[in-house]
Amino acid sequence: MIVKRATVEDLHQLSVLFDEYRQFYGASSNIDLSYKFLKQRFENQESVIFIHAKDEVITGFVVLYQGFSSISCSSYYILDDVYVTPVYRRQGSAKQLIDTAILFARHDNALRISLETQKNNYQSHRLYEQLGFVKDEEFQTWHCFLK
Repeated sequence: MIVKRATVEDLHQLSVLFDEYRQFYGASSNIDLSYKFLKQRFENQESVIFIHAKDEVITGFVVLYQGFSSISCSSYYILDDVYVTPVYRRQGSAKQLIDTAILFARHDNALRISLETQKNNYQSHRLYEQLGFVKDEEFQTWHCFLK
């Protein structure tokens, strides 16, 4: 199994897995919407996506978005999505994807990688802690929903 940076050529296969991910979180299936969303991210260079593949089949992905810190005058990455299709879970795929994201961000001289996850996602919490992520005990997240 390999991890590589996704290209436009991966979009059709990736959009199927991305749609599976969206359904996992309660969204209705819409492969066309998933494809258009990912294609727009590529065209506008708004994200970095790494894919995990076995025998040329995409089994997982991680999506990074760049942010900027005014205080430190530097960039950071938001790890917004990480997903491994159920049949390939518990084999180290998520760890490989996140390790690759960390290496990429370090190479890019980013300040940090930040992420959010559900409070009850204990398995992911353990993985993130093993990979060096530290839970923020100082700040709370607030949202202003517009749709």
